[in-house]
Amino acid sequence: MNTVRALTTLVRPGMLPLIWLAVSFGFMVAHWEAGEHLRGLRPLGFALAAWSLGHIGTMWLNAARDQDQGPVAFGRSVSVPPYTAKLGFLALFLTIAIAIPAGPIIAVCAACLALLSVLYSHPRTAWKGHPVGGPFINVFGYGLITPFAGLTAGHGMVSVRTVWIFLLLALSMAGLFFAAQAFQQEEDRGRGDRTLVATHGPGTVLFATRACFGAVALLATIGTIIGWYPRACLWALPLVFWIDRHLLRWRADPTGGSPAHTKTLLRRLIVLLAAIVLAATTEHLADMLRGEQPAGRNTAQVPVPWFVLDPSHFAILPGPEA
Repeated sequence: MNTVRALTTLVRPGMLPLIWLAVSFGFMVAHWEAGEHLRGLRPLGFALAAWSLGHIGTMWLNAARDQDQGPVAFGRSVSVPPYTAKLGFLALFLTIAIAIPAGPIIAVCAACLALLSVLYSHPRTAWKGHPVGGPFINVFGYGLITPFAGLTAGHGMVSVRTVWIFLLLALSMAGLFFAAQAFQQEEDRGRGDRTLVATHGPGTVLFATRACFGAVALLATIGTIIGWYPRACLWALPLVFWIDRHLLRWRADPTGGSPAHTKTLLRRLIVLLAAIVLAATTEHLADMLRGEQPAGRNTAQVPVPWFVLDPSHFAILPGPEA
């Protein structure tokens, strides 16, 4: 029973809703962009199941490699069972297997996620401890591949606006990645890792975090002013300063803070996202009551879709005219 508890703790279950949110975000973007009714629930279900297993496998490999003894974001340090790495590889194999019924594009995304997980934590590669490899894997794996799977499940249209949204998500993931290591300087140095916090300290890491989220706020505001996104979303702008205020207080702590700082940041980001979704939904409902086009089809500027993703095969379908 102690082994089961340890394995469960090492999974960091509190992170699973974030994984589901990332997949569902892409699914939501697909529907908003096209202004379509609900579709693609079957591939979405398989994608959510696959990414859940992918997270479990990733966390087990990560735990087997790190053998954490200090503070852990979204979890706590426990003794790592000796076969945890083997269970991690099994979970990653099942990740790909479960993704196959969702269609070839999502299955390839799942395979890429499994490969990135191995590169991140395997002792022979250990990209987690690399100053570039660690951020790259988190940004590419969770910031791009994961929502792209949700976008595919929803038969998403890809346009310059979609790419812009994914750029914002990737930068947000980079900011979260840096924030999550701010309090791990001593542990990373003890393992011989060359992460940003190990080489330059928590102040630099939190500066990078602020820079990422500042870039997100600037690019999102530009996209909204241009008219790619509902202008009602500008009402959420004050929350950006609320988030930045937390980062400034956190950076003032020379020790790099604790996992509680990361959780507070994440909670504030979720509040910001909820405010944006509420604003966009309100504008969408108002448009429908006026008999106008729904969702992303009625913004001030509607980019012409480049192509449409179909989860059932690899073919790229031409996008309909806006």
